[in-house]
Amino acid sequence: MSDQFNVVDLFCGAGGLHIGFERQGFTTKLCIDNNLQVEKTHKLNFPHIPFINRDIALISSEEIASFIDGDLDVMAGGPPCQGFSTIGKRSSSDPEKRAAHDPRNELVITYAKLISDLKPKFIVMENVKGILTMDKGAYLQNVLSLLRDAGYNVDYKLINMADYGVPQIRQRVIILGNALGLPVKFPEPTHSETANLITQKWNNCWNVIHDLADLPENPDFNHVALKHTEKNIERYKLIPEGGRLPEDKLSEELYRKNFGNTYKRLHRDKPSLTMVPGNDAFPIHPILHRSLTIREAARIQTFPDKMIFAGNRRQQGHQVGNAVPPKFSEVLAAFIKNELLKAK
Repeated sequence: MSDQFNVVDLFCGAGGLHIGFERQGFTTKLCIDNNLQVEKTHKLNFPHIPFINRDIALISSEEIASFIDGDLDVMAGGPPCQGFSTIGKRSSSDPEKRAAHDPRNELVITYAKLISDLKPKFIVMENVKGILTMDKGAYLQNVLSLLRDAGYNVDYKLINMADYGVPQIRQRVIILGNALGLPVKFPEPTHSETANLITQKWNNCWNVIHDLADLPENPDFNHVALKHTEKNIERYKLIPEGGRLPEDKLSEELYRKNFGNTYKRLHRDKPSLTMVPGNDAFPIHPILHRSLTIREAARIQTFPDKMIFAGNRRQQGHQVGNAVPPKFSEVLAAFIKNELLKAK
């Protein structure tokens, strides 16, 4: 089964997408990203998978094709959104003109061109929820138009990863497309906030991190607590489980402006808040007065413990926080594999 279907992972990051596909028997032919620490993480964990560390705009479809034997079954990846925040200020709804204002927005256009050239049977794109409202929705419609022009039936869905067994409330836009003439569908949720005849109850975060609370720190396991200031620790002590810092009850010495997500505490009986790599800190541990370690965040993101993340703590946090949870990508891969088998 391992050679039956193959996948190329663009903007692969720490590999959350292709981990799930490999669990479903896909062979990852190539991973691409433009980040030295991602490359180090890749070589630590996936030495058997070819990796190109380069700007995607500088990679030809012929070079990618050289890694693939026969047809390409799935091209996966989520072009990052760093440049998209300026889109709302652009008067043009034409993506080519807009890209001229901000070269980072060329990523999606380049991605669509590669898809048009390589003609994968299925395409998977993952992106943040904000893509829905960028340029009042025009940006996403332009992306879909580019993909349809490349010959794909394509659609999108806002998905909460908790609905697929990930112990985290994580909303992401998933764009799926195929060149097989199949209607575009998405996998049915397996979990929900309250269990019913069809779904299980959402997984809680405590099930996956409770055993790490008393584990000694270990840099080789990405399990090191941030060294918080005494003032921050005093603030953390005031945060109830599942709650946020009560700003109206702070003493003058503990008060400051702009308390963000790093001042929210997780609840043992609920999924985690979204893992985002903000300011080196993840949310506060359910019972300890510190933020989550990289390993705890990786557990919540459903990475296996054998995954080791390279770089300094900030770089590790960005790799973990930006990743597609492997548990979700495995559900997605199983769904796409079934679609591919039906089309044979």
